[in-house]
Amino acid sequence: MSGGSAPWAARSGNGRSRPGLRRGAWIAGILALVGVLVVAATGMLLYLRADGSLTRVPVDELTEPPDPSESTDPTDEAVDSDARHFLVVGSDTRSDTDDEDDVARGDVEGQRSDAILYVSLSDDRDDISVLSLPRDLLVERDGQTMRLGDTFMDGPGELVATVQEEYGLPVHHYAKVTFDGFLEAVDTLGGVELCLDDDLVDPDAGADLEAGCHHRSPEDALGFVRSRQGERADLERIERQQRFIRATLEELTDRRVLADVPRLFELVEDVAGNVTTDDRLAMREMLGLADEVRGMLDDDIPMTSVPAYPQTVGGREALLPYAPGARAMFEELREGGSLADRGTPEQREETTVAIWSQYREEGMEVIASTLLFAGFFDRGAAGPGPEQIEVTDTTTVYATSADDPAAERVAAVLGAQIQELGEDLELPDDADVAVAVGRDATDSLDLGAELPSEQDGLGTRSADPGAAPDDA
Repeated sequence: MSGGSAPWAARSGNGRSRPGLRRGAWIAGILALVGVLVVAATGMLLYLRADGSLTRVPVDELTEPPDPSESTDPTDEAVDSDARHFLVVGSDTRSDTDDEDDVARGDVEGQRSDAILYVSLSDDRDDISVLSLPRDLLVERDGQTMRLGDTFMDGPGELVATVQEEYGLPVHHYAKVTFDGFLEAVDTLGGVELCLDDDLVDPDAGADLEAGCHHRSPEDALGFVRSRQGERADLERIERQQRFIRATLEELTDRRVLADVPRLFELVEDVAGNVTTDDRLAMREMLGLADEVRGMLDDDIPMTSVPAYPQTVGGREALLPYAPGARAMFEELREGGSLADRGTPEQREETTVAIWSQYREEGMEVIASTLLFAGFFDRGAAGPGPEQIEVTDTTTVYATSADDPAAERVAAVLGAQIQELGEDLELPDDADVAVAVGRDATDSLDLGAELPSEQDGLGTRSADPGAAPDDA
């Protein structure tokens, strides 16, 4: 067919081929091929740039992933589970920051954890859960009682070991994001949208934000997540951090960001250049995990905090885990599942809880504090409770229906059972649910040593022994 046109070439009305259209089709084909190559090359360049920018450190204390082939016990759930657990730390290291920035950075020297997140991928890879571990939780290390966040002063291995030994939670990988990485990533994204019901003014955190939904600058976002403003202090900050994470995920998965190759490169440099991981977490594994969880980002990722209540130790405030609720939560994650729904902050705030003391005043106070710090509306004590309620070892949530969503949220936080009200029982006035205090309300977590009395004092590994750990 030499000298003639191809049979599929476009032709004019007189039967001759149209060179312009044929040339256009050829150019379009080349451009399409180039486009594919550009996308592939971009992905590889992003991969190489991220791999070269990450800092890796040895963390010998990490949990080895289970190997089913080594198990001789078919009932061994830990071996059977393919769940993966990560400890992600937001560090307020300030060695490289600019003192002239208009951000309240504080004056704490050295490395401390500003946020501690336990991230779990379920066994079936259908769910991802984010659990905030308050840095003020009391832990026992080397015979000394201290806050969880202070263990990070001795490096990631000490923090990882503490989480594993105190709470029985496996940690397969570790990552740290620094203060500067936070600022740079939000700046590259062009800010992040955060909605506030009320003005937030907190000079200590550098926050001066108007109510409403606004695109916040990096400095505003930083002040938002660092603020402890509110009666629940550090738990208020944890909820703000979780709201920020949700908002940032929405920005990162926005199609405009994913299609903006220069911005993608800049984001990779911002993040990877300020992230430290354990040396076992290879980039190839990170990409594989990212591919597995990509579909989960469109869903509402469960985010919650360890149920806890305040206690004064040595004249300083700290937090104790509420044992029944913490045990139930840790067990959910250890078994490779996802966290039960504990509701959004708004849902918890709209749930009014009354407490029947069952003549256990100390337990009632512990539960009231735990519910308050979890964000529920506390109606307060409603007497010892009806006579027909059996006094048991286990705290019980009473509701008009066993599958009442409000009751399920309260029960999930307290690690309690739900009991449907009979015809002869009624809830106290204005209450959505009632909690009957059991003997377990004053249990300790039993995963570490005994806690000190208020006279024993509270140890710390802060670089500045005279500075209160809550100052940052």
